[in-house]
Amino acid sequence: MKKFTFKIIEFIFIIFLTNLCYIQESKIQSTATLNTKGVPVLIYHEIVTDSNRELGETVISLEKFKQQMAYLASQGYKPISMKEFLRYLNKGGSLPDRSIVLNFDDGWLNALNAVPVLEKYSFPASFWIISGPKGIGKGEYMEWSDIIQLSKNPLFEIGSHTYSHPWNPKDNLVTWVDNKTPSKGNKEALFELKESKRLLETQLGIPIDYLAWPCGWYNERLIELAKISGYKALLTTEEGANKPGSDPFRIKRIFIDGKCELSTFKDQLENSKYIVCQKSQKSTRGNSPYALNRDGNE
Repeated sequence: MKKFTFKIIEFIFIIFLTNLCYIQESKIQSTATLNTKGVPVLIYHEIVTDSNRELGETVISLEKFKQQMAYLASQGYKPISMKEFLRYLNKGGSLPDRSIVLNFDDGWLNALNAVPVLEKYSFPASFWIISGPKGIGKGEYMEWSDIIQLSKNPLFEIGSHTYSHPWNPKDNLVTWVDNKTPSKGNKEALFELKESKRLLETQLGIPIDYLAWPCGWYNERLIELAKISGYKALLTTEEGANKPGSDPFRIKRIFIDGKCELSTFKDQLENSKYIVCQKSQKSTRGNSPYALNRDGNE
């Protein structure tokens, strides 16, 4: 009788192990199919409530922003933090399908309009700060107190957008290291990267590991200087999605033009492409200021 009972227990145990292996295999197979299109990184700048502001590549109304976030939530999109995103790029883990990253560049004061919306859906996001005097306060940009408060919110991360955000097509980080701007070179470019990191870390008391290039302009020399400065990831304005193994020092992003309708937003999410609806302004996508002529147009 004891022998018969043991056989039954042994049989049940074998069935259990077989089912367990099947479940684990199914999980592995399902994980392998996730994120076949990669992860898009969406760029926002100003989130405005003034109906007189012209909407465009760097300006979106709060109402349109609310519509977009509601759409993300209703369609199962999953905003993730930069930390999760970098772990994914470095092949340190999988992500669920429809993962995306939300960026807010420049540290505009009105970007704080996005905070209650993001909190409503528990959406992580990162804010990219111009840390020198040019990008702090003045009624246009966040004060340090605002940035500190954001940094303490577990949903949000802070990144560098350089010290002064040089954006003149003839006077910027790229032209400096290429020796095409009088009296400026590698030293000045390195200061922009290092001083921004130092100021943010001093004010916030946290590591600042990521940097977004002003206007998306960069070259190989600037990547070297950023690595010397201690950055672990660099964000561009080159379109496309990011997949495991993608270079963390060349992260692709797409602008969300505030003049576009929700149908365009849906298209961008599916195809990770750059769409400009503000016809009065040329897109700033790409990585080089040399594509612009003396009038600042492409």
